[in-house]
Amino acid sequence: MLLVVSLSLLHSGCSPVMNRFISRMMERINAPIEPVKNKIANPLRPNIGLSVLWVGHATVLIQIHDKVFITDPAFTRTVGMLVRRSVEPGLDPSAITRLDYTLISHIHLDHFSYGSLDLLPKNATLFIPVGGAGYTPEFGFAKTHEMKPWEVFEEDSLRITAVPVQHFGGRYGFDISWCPNRGYTGYVIEYKGITVFFAGDTGYHPELFKEIGRRFRIDLALLPIAPVEPREFMQRVHADPKEAVQIFEDVGARIMIPMHYKPFNQGLEPGPAYAQELLERVIEEKGYRGRIQILDIGEQLVLIP
Repeated sequence: MLLVVSLSLLHSGCSPVMNRFISRMMERINAPIEPVKNKIANPLRPNIGLSVLWVGHATVLIQIHDKVFITDPAFTRTVGMLVRRSVEPGLDPSAITRLDYTLISHIHLDHFSYGSLDLLPKNATLFIPVGGAGYTPEFGFAKTHEMKPWEVFEEDSLRITAVPVQHFGGRYGFDISWCPNRGYTGYVIEYKGITVFFAGDTGYHPELFKEIGRRFRIDLALLPIAPVEPREFMQRVHADPKEAVQIFEDVGARIMIPMHYKPFNQGLEPGPAYAQELLERVIEEKGYRGRIQILDIGEQLVLIP
């Protein structure tokens, strides 16, 4: 995303903001990567209803009964060889000994990481958004499905629905104009009475998420809360914490877990904890303590034993 943002800012003539982005990236080049203590060595459980492990950014390992999913896997030290991690991944990919489905929300470098996909089991089914096939190398996955909005995949009592979100296409910045309305999606997973919504990366839309809420009864919503600043540039395509909570309310989810913050310096926030601090204020204002669960990187939460 950061490379795309920088090139987009250059294209739009916002050079002062772009220079600040580049300065932030350069500051991190030689900075140490913070380790994650007590990584879980065996994240897959023999008997579970629903568990979630936040690897960092938009990478979440989800287990629903006997099915294992991972979203937007990002395990590499850098994004596009330009942006370094500030915190290491919360899980060693070698600990994922079994994987059924890999969900890619969009084709930006920090969500569709070729190097990270190479580290995962290949007997899984790979899902990509419509417009993503031309950017998808031959990884060796068992199956690959390109999903358009509201398309449904069904297998073994499982339903995965691609749902519309509000983001932007392209991968490298200069190709945004080639696929402006393609290459990004959210997913709703339904399996054995449990429903999980993964929003990928999105801005707030007053109707899209209400429609998702009308169509599904969602137990868990995994929602992005960053980058926040500069708000006038980010608002259309990136929800801030207040807007993420509005999405949570619109879809009618029982529980929300925030994501898409901390490991990478994405915007012009004062620090990596900025988005979380804003979210904590909203949680207190709304009285959502307990319904919105903030995880540490590498933390696994069992929501349904």
